[in-house]
Amino acid sequence: VPQSPQTPSSKSRIDPNQVPRPQADSDDVREFRTRSLSTTPVPQASSAFRVVDDGNCSPRFMRLSLNQIPSTRELASRIAIPIAVVLQPLAHLPPGETGVPLVSDLQNGPIRCRRCRCYINCHVQFVDGGRHWVCNLCGMMNAVETDYFCTLDAQGKRRDAAERPELSVGSVDIAATQEYFNRPAAPPAFFFCLDVSANSVQSGLLYASVQAVLAAIEDLAQPARAHENTLVGLMTYDMQLHFYNLAAANEDDLPGMHVVPDIDDPFVPTPSSLVKLSEKRSFLEKLLNALPNLFAHTQVGEAAVGSAVQAASMALAENGGKVLAVFGNPPTLGCGKVSRLDDMQAVGTEREKKSLSVDCPFFQDLAAQCTKTQVSVDLVACTSTYADLVSMGAVCRATGGQLTYVPKFEYNTHAAKLRHDICRMVCRPTGYEAVLRVRCSTGLAVEQYYGAFHKTLEGDIELPSVDSDKTLATSFKLESDMQADRTTAAIQCAILYTASDGTRRIRVHTISVLVTNNISTIFRSADLDAVINYVSKKAVMEPIILSLEAQRNQLIQLCVQILFVYRKFCATNPAPGQLILPESLKLLPLYTLGLLKNKTLTLDTAIVKSDERAYLRQRLLSLSAAQTSTFVYPRMFPLHAMPPSAGYANSNGEISMPPTMSLSAERLEPEGAYLLENGETMMIWLGRNVAKSFLQQVFDVHALAEGDAQHLQLVQRDNELSRRVVAVVEQIRSRHASFENVQVVMQREGGEAQLMALLVEDRAGAVSSYVDFLCTVHSQIQSKMTA
Repeated sequence: VPQSPQTPSSKSRIDPNQVPRPQADSDDVREFRTRSLSTTPVPQASSAFRVVDDGNCSPRFMRLSLNQIPSTRELASRIAIPIAVVLQPLAHLPPGETGVPLVSDLQNGPIRCRRCRCYINCHVQFVDGGRHWVCNLCGMMNAVETDYFCTLDAQGKRRDAAERPELSVGSVDIAATQEYFNRPAAPPAFFFCLDVSANSVQSGLLYASVQAVLAAIEDLAQPARAHENTLVGLMTYDMQLHFYNLAAANEDDLPGMHVVPDIDDPFVPTPSSLVKLSEKRSFLEKLLNALPNLFAHTQVGEAAVGSAVQAASMALAENGGKVLAVFGNPPTLGCGKVSRLDDMQAVGTEREKKSLSVDCPFFQDLAAQCTKTQVSVDLVACTSTYADLVSMGAVCRATGGQLTYVPKFEYNTHAAKLRHDICRMVCRPTGYEAVLRVRCSTGLAVEQYYGAFHKTLEGDIELPSVDSDKTLATSFKLESDMQADRTTAAIQCAILYTASDGTRRIRVHTISVLVTNNISTIFRSADLDAVINYVSKKAVMEPIILSLEAQRNQLIQLCVQILFVYRKFCATNPAPGQLILPESLKLLPLYTLGLLKNKTLTLDTAIVKSDERAYLRQRLLSLSAAQTSTFVYPRMFPLHAMPPSAGYANSNGEISMPPTMSLSAERLEPEGAYLLENGETMMIWLGRNVAKSFLQQVFDVHALAEGDAQHLQLVQRDNELSRRVVAVVEQIRSRHASFENVQVVMQREGGEAQLMALLVEDRAGAVSSYVDFLCTVHSQIQSKMTA
């Protein structure tokens, strides 16, 4: 980092214009061949790249924090960089990349090592003329079955390797045999629970929910994703639960309603609440369309969401499936009702750990029951008051479900988000009844898993459902030094799941990387996206053990220790007092600072409420590597001065983006308009002197009075600038699982504070600016050097 020749204590020594920042997106698509994993830098997770799987799985599925593994325990301890892998086992592959091949011709089922139970893969070695294979994880020699035998060529490779995906690529789906079935594969099943209380009706939430479910049903029925036996069910609820007899023979009338008044001990009153979508779609759509009028004049002000979710999970118990519950009121009655008040001042006190921990055991108990019956739970919280999402989210976290938070629901503002998010939850590629395990080479050992899941006593990860957006992280430790002749180490993730078409499969991802004793090589192989994803998940999974302040200090100390080790052992002839950053981890201080200022870990209760923090902490557990980096360090684009290509499709068919900017208020010009987003929030900041032509073309207004900005809607208008701005916004949305509403704020008006809180490089309260943080890190490194 360039510095000026001033005293070591001077905080102006670091030039703010020269400090490392993320690179702008490029339209160029880089090809990455996975065999080169240990010798070629892995593309940045958010960049444009095309993967060719030629012997290691794609970084979209598995991304290692280190692509060269230290050979000894002492070296692994010294480098301080955690050995971890970020897993997204069912990740969506972009157009142009080859899908995961299905292996269905193994007559005796998947071929596995007799000792470590590793699945055969492209890194095993065949010996003895092809009659045995040596496991690349544990070194066990295994006999080759007669019907799998093939001779070897002059290089000792099987002659049929190129024709067998399991022996030529890093990711495969293997058709499961009967021994991998606990019960016959069940069809996908969805049970929708809609809040029909007065608040839900009056805010437009019920109508928006109905439209969202109708859209999801339409998507489910599309031939490309339809399963002939897909099951659906519907319940409405307020102070009572309302089941519907969807199997009624006469579809000219609305189905009969079965009311369950006992919300403290709910039950399923009719076996006909779950029906085949292919047979009853029109009947279900008729009922959904009737709901807003049916409850238009309700005076019931509360809703028993906990009881509704429990009853819906009971309806799915025999089949398994997904419960999706939308609610506009906190659970103030029935099962799982809120039993504590919102303690906004708990942060920094002894009460903090309790406020970040589950208070109501009902949702934990329900999660345990749902895991046994293979039911996942999605909750969409549209509440205006405290709902204790820490407790409620427990059932989503343990079942592979999703918690979504849309506070203070307004139809005109939030209906599009509700529709998008519900459709995505229902229709994205999903595996059911999933069991995941990670295995690794002898010498390495799985240390801990981080994410949203249920872990069995045997160490397996169980997920009633796992979708293409779900990501978790696994850490490793070196139990023993690698053998002297060991040149590679392998990690394999295997997930057994039922695909949406009803077939039972085992998806196997395998990575093999070099082992080294060269500390400089290890640092060059580091992957910042994987490191940040891992440390952020680890931080938010440990609220009971550590306070927020302790978690924050741990992040700072990890950053300092990693950079200290690099300076001490890798830097060549550094100038005294110079801050040295490894190329692969040059953004580590910036992303660490971003985590400290993020709403999941901030100590500033003025910018985040308890339920929002609970939602974001749970959301972070499932974010991919690319999404985490953006969530930690948001992206800001100038809309008033976009380059000529921005907002138009490039040669790859994607929209070219404007260049990103550093996140500082100094970059916001009164004449400008800027878009800022982090995957959850999207805001447009308008300067006081923004051009009238921009306002006219983008928002169809000539001027803005005080408070007008918050009412502006971004819609495509009949002019070029509007089309380009909307295209940029839609391109951003397409990269995230959660739909981002656009909020417009004006310079020096009320909503501006929320945007300023996302400007990571500026000082915020007691948390320093980026330049000052670099100085603090530098000072601590110097102290370690002289100790």
